[in-house]
Amino acid sequence: MADDIIIPKEELRRSTSMPVKPRYCEPDTLKRSDEKEILYADDEDDHYNSQDSDTFLGQVNKFKSDRWLGSTIDLNIDLKKNVSELDCIKYNKRTCRVVEQNGNENVQFLRIPDKSWRYWKDFVTTLIELEWKYTLSLFVGSFFTSWFVFAVLWYMVAYAHGDMLFDEVTGERLGEGKEPCVIGASTFVGMLLHSIETQTTVGFGERYPSEECPESMFLFIMQIIVSVGIEGAMVSIIYAKTARPTKQLAKMRFSNKAVVCYRDGKLCLIFRICDPRKQQIIGTKIRAYVLKDRVTSEGELIKTHTELKIENNGNSMIMWPETICHIIDKNSPFYNYKTAKDFNIGSFEIFVSIVGSSPATGQMTEERTSYLSKEVFWGQRFVNVIVYDPRNDRYIIDYSNFNTTISVDMHGKSIEIAND
Repeated sequence: MADDIIIPKEELRRSTSMPVKPRYCEPDTLKRSDEKEILYADDEDDHYNSQDSDTFLGQVNKFKSDRWLGSTIDLNIDLKKNVSELDCIKYNKRTCRVVEQNGNENVQFLRIPDKSWRYWKDFVTTLIELEWKYTLSLFVGSFFTSWFVFAVLWYMVAYAHGDMLFDEVTGERLGEGKEPCVIGASTFVGMLLHSIETQTTVGFGERYPSEECPESMFLFIMQIIVSVGIEGAMVSIIYAKTARPTKQLAKMRFSNKAVVCYRDGKLCLIFRICDPRKQQIIGTKIRAYVLKDRVTSEGELIKTHTELKIENNGNSMIMWPETICHIIDKNSPFYNYKTAKDFNIGSFEIFVSIVGSSPATGQMTEERTSYLSKEVFWGQRFVNVIVYDPRNDRYIIDYSNFNTTISVDMHGKSIEIAND
């Protein structure tokens, strides 16, 4: 850091515009902050390097060989024994999910201009996308509000007609006309009951409108129209929320992990999906993407996504649990991930999407999930869950072992030969 610069006192001069002699101030010494920003590369594809990351990877290589072959679980246990606490924090750095395992997006938009107006402009879609607690509250509240509002209107009509004026001695009605506007309702509670009976069409018994007031006829017709509108709108919204296409794949199941193992001599990334319903989704299309942060040579942090090539171009008929395979070849973004350490320290997210047509409605539906780098297990393989039952002449699916994996031998395999 440069030496502190001190201005000599004799160089200070009185200003002609200042009546008071200026006071000399000692300059404050700048101190270096204890906080440091540490950048480290995720893999060979990043366009920046860090001395700290190189030192950390060098420590890892001291404890494990360059071509370590084994289970990811064993790797994690061994690192906890040999690497310092600070290095473990770097090694197991947290990757924020873009998509949760249940398919919900972990993205929130803030400070959207005219956000309220956009929601009101497409009010129907807004009601369909509301949470169930708000939808049910709106369903119940709309009826109670309409009942109360029309009860007040009925009471105002009756009060204007003089139906609420009675003789204190005889109890006779003192209002105009021979009959009241609403027969059988002389209080606000009676008007509320009359409003409920009118809107729910359970009457008329003791309370009903008379021919005395023309405004009561108009109010009766308006309440019938409003009740039909509320019932039709709320029933339609609840049906749309229940049968909307995005919920048709709710029973689709993904494995809670992905594995890396050899299949037919080729290194593959594999995960499992299943549709336990009797009527499976029609025309399924499976897509997988690798979401990753990358820092450019200019220091700009960008979000990148690369599509993974799936066998059969992602077309699959999911009659039973299927294992979806991505071959790690020269065109794969995981080509440089040659050991379990590379997958474990990698900061990436695998986004999986399944699109198909619902057999019930024929509409397009979608189900999504994601896998973080810590959820990709090296040297593991899914166990077989499909067994043929010769007695009943049918296939049996052991769904309890849907996520079960076993360790496989990764020694003696050549990645370069497999990729050829």
